[in-house]
Amino acid sequence: MKRFYKLVSITVAVLLNIANASALTDPEPNPFANLAEGEKVFDAEVIEASEEILTIENTDGDQFSGRMEAIFRYRDGAGPAAAEEFFAGDTVRVLVNSEGVVLAAQNAELLLCDQNFYGWARDADEEKFKLETVEGDFYEVLIGETTQFRDEDSKILFGYSPREDDVVKIHGVVNTNARKIFTETFGAYISLLAEDALAPFLAEIEAQKAEEAAALAEKLAEQIFSDVSPENEFFFAVNFVANEGIVSGYAEGDFRPEGEINRAEFTKILVGARFAEEVENFETTQISGGLTAESCFPDFTTNDWFAKFVCFARANEILGGYPDGNFKPANPVNLAEAITILVKSFGFSVDANAEGEWFEPFLEKAEQLEILPEDFPAANENLTRGQMSELVMRALKYSRGELVDYLEGLEEGESEEQ
Repeated sequence: MKRFYKLVSITVAVLLNIANASALTDPEPNPFANLAEGEKVFDAEVIEASEEILTIENTDGDQFSGRMEAIFRYRDGAGPAAAEEFFAGDTVRVLVNSEGVVLAAQNAELLLCDQNFYGWARDADEEKFKLETVEGDFYEVLIGETTQFRDEDSKILFGYSPREDDVVKIHGVVNTNARKIFTETFGAYISLLAEDALAPFLAEIEAQKAEEAAALAEKLAEQIFSDVSPENEFFFAVNFVANEGIVSGYAEGDFRPEGEINRAEFTKILVGARFAEEVENFETTQISGGLTAESCFPDFTTNDWFAKFVCFARANEILGGYPDGNFKPANPVNLAEAITILVKSFGFSVDANAEGEWFEPFLEKAEQLEILPEDFPAANENLTRGQMSELVMRALKYSRGELVDYLEGLEEGESEEQ
């Protein structure tokens, strides 16, 4: 992409930045400070943010709306609401009048030029690019005519456009929920850096990761349960899922790694590990296919300790029942059932047209991803609590990009023993 000069755009950018600076130095009064009769302030979630309407929902499920142009967006005293700064899922503090109309909104997801982001420009064009940060996160960076570009010495680059793989530092308004960075605001800028400018940051991150890994290894090396010693083949996996808060032992302080695990227990553990936040907000009435809470499965009630997890799994097509329509929560879970639930929970794709038994595509996928160890039991054999810990740990490590390093560490350990 060629660099070019636009004197008109530059002039507009300077004037707009001066105007923005004036607005920030002379803030409007905080609308949340003095409430009129019938007005109330509370935290809510954005349901819809269009050019015309902002709709929010409170913790009780009540929805309120207001015309975007009439909503005061209180952010350091900065003007009327703007649709591009609100996204579904944002947490906002709102002022609502007695008629349920939203009068003001303060977006808690917006960080106002209070941090720098370092990384590389990806998929760049004149209007936006993806920022891959040194931490491995991705943000969409929005560019406009008033966006200010600088070189590494903070000198303004007139007419600059981002290029693929440019090394950049960005100082702007960030929406942490939508992962977007806005650069058309006073005080925001994008700096072009030298190719080796990120080396110190990358070295610091690697050192921090090494420290965290060492601390975790030390923690995982401590025996948690009386019957899972360091000599146990599932010692690391059991400690991992325990430290993640996924499982706990029995009141006597043991884990019983050789004990079988039933369908209800396995479903609760896996769904809780994979969808903790979603399950927290899930109502057992939210069952697909028009099913009610009472008919999630006929052989248990919604008062059972595992009901929410099993019904969540059914609503999201993670599991189904037996041909007779029951779930049979107390039945031991076998490997075929466990792997099927696991693969579906993590969204791993399988060949839906594969021939063979119904569970074979799921076993093949788990083997392919190295989530299923080679020495595990046959598909129709019941799973133990120790084996469950190994499967859940490997699936989580795979989803976090850590499984390869873990398996390489196992191989190195086995080589040293030999």
